[in-house]
Amino acid sequence: MRGVKAAILSLCLAAPAAADIASAHYAEPTDRYGHGAVPGGEYGALEVTLNDGTRHLVRVTGGVFEDTAPRLHDFDGDGTPEVVTVFSGDTTGAMIRIFGLQDGTLTALGNNAPIGNRHRWLAVAGIADFNGDGLDEIAYVDRPHLARRLRLVTVDGSKSPFSFKEVASVGGLTNHKYGSPDIEGGVRICPDQPPVVVTASANWSRVMEARLIDGEFEIGPIGKYTDPNSLTAALRCD
Repeated sequence: MRGVKAAILSLCLAAPAAADIASAHYAEPTDRYGHGAVPGGEYGALEVTLNDGTRHLVRVTGGVFEDTAPRLHDFDGDGTPEVVTVFSGDTTGAMIRIFGLQDGTLTALGNNAPIGNRHRWLAVAGIADFNGDGLDEIAYVDRPHLARRLRLVTVDGSKSPFSFKEVASVGGLTNHKYGSPDIEGGVRICPDQPPVVVTASANWSRVMEARLIDGEFEIGPIGKYTDPNSLTAALRCD
């Protein structure tokens, strides 16, 4: 009996851990949506690779992924990342949609409210805990070519589906030029400092910083915008 117990224990110890998402990319490029905000930036599928080399692919209907690249971030605190995408519905426009593994299947875990109209897009700036409440927020520019409004939404990964709540927004900012392959700026995250969103002013004349203070964005110029390097330089920690 002791030998049987030892064998069972040995099998348990040898059981492999569940594989986690290690990378992600958009797949199956398409031009059927026809927006063209990002050249070659519309896709029909999302593919992830796990740390054991396994690949999972999910195709979408009723819209496309419209983005520069998916982003990995752990929202539910389990130590494994989910995938942040931008999905544009055929009639509803863009929304943030998060995917993750559930029972070995790549699954949509939740999304925020869509913009509401076809060919209306959003550009993700970055992800951080801006208000120190232990939940991470996604910073993005709503319609960077039209509304030019920075929004901050908290993502609660403890719920199913994930819940999204807007906590702040401010106008007059942008991070993408129509037809550019790149989203400019981002979120500066430095030791012992609160996160800062770095964007351009709405007319691309100034480099702007946005800080969350007492639940509201406070924005201010920090220099002249000349090219994408102007924003990249502002992302460096001192």
